[in-house]
Amino acid sequence: MFVAAVAGVRGALDSSINAVATAHHHLLLFGHYVAVVGAAPDLPVAGTRAPGPLRRGIELRDVWFRYGDAHPWVLRGVDLVIPHGRTVALVGVNGAGKSTLVKLLCRFYDPTRGAILWDGVDLREIAPALLRERISAVFQDHVNYDLSAAENIGLGELDALHDRARIEAAAESAGVHETLRDLPRGYDTLLTRMFLDHADDGDDAGGTAGVVLSGGQWQRVALARSFLRRERDLAILDEPSSGLDPLAEAELHTRLRELRRGRTSLLVSHRLNAVRDADTIVVLGAGTVLEQGPHRDLLAAGGPYARLFRSQSAGYRDGHAPLEVSA
Repeated sequence: MFVAAVAGVRGALDSSINAVATAHHHLLLFGHYVAVVGAAPDLPVAGTRAPGPLRRGIELRDVWFRYGDAHPWVLRGVDLVIPHGRTVALVGVNGAGKSTLVKLLCRFYDPTRGAILWDGVDLREIAPALLRERISAVFQDHVNYDLSAAENIGLGELDALHDRARIEAAAESAGVHETLRDLPRGYDTLLTRMFLDHADDGDDAGGTAGVVLSGGQWQRVALARSFLRRERDLAILDEPSSGLDPLAEAELHTRLRELRRGRTSLLVSHRLNAVRDADTIVVLGAGTVLEQGPHRDLLAAGGPYARLFRSQSAGYRDGHAPLEVSA
């Protein structure tokens, strides 16, 4: 009886300690939730101006940026103009500052020094939400939501969340319409296996548990999400084809050329064949603009872009080994 009593007391103590630990864990999670929901805006807003339709273009004037006082400079005095109705491409090695520049344009951060102007108006004078209403963007590290295929696309434009015609048109433009249409429940199929849907117990496991797409298919879904906002003033495409095979990449960039024709676009890519038709190619290196111009002029100049291009293309030519390149 004594041994049994000791074991019972120990079991009760273990259960009590586990309950306290679980309660503490959930309280910590709730504390994080309250902190996020109640957080004040992290960007200072000097004004609440609403940006008008882009007429002249976007200008970066002597833009310097670093993520903190203890961090190195990512951008060092960048001067750049993105003219209205033109396509500007950013290229450069990893760490050159391409993605950081994109984040500044979306005003996820403000420049440490210098200014970014929207038709002459400093972005810091514009409310971030109103600025982002003017921008369509697809990022290299896009989000895959644990929602249906239609909802994954519709989140790009909440007004179109239940407009199936617009969602399917955006998917068609991104080349993913047939893939989503042929899923077990079509566009209503969950693109996740995190949840179980017990509404239809007779469905097969693939229909009830959802479907997980490949990396390239997810990238097309993210592109479709941005295509819902194709009428925006500025389109940002950050590595839009990095997860695609060569044939799919060529097809996608053919579509993108048509979609961005006559529109203000910023294209970021490591694959130089994807940017050679841009109006202006800007080469970034160590946070500065090394050179800029159209593809043909940059090749003729024999500078950093020409070295990058020849190194990348050398691997596709018989008898030529890839070159070592540093921008």
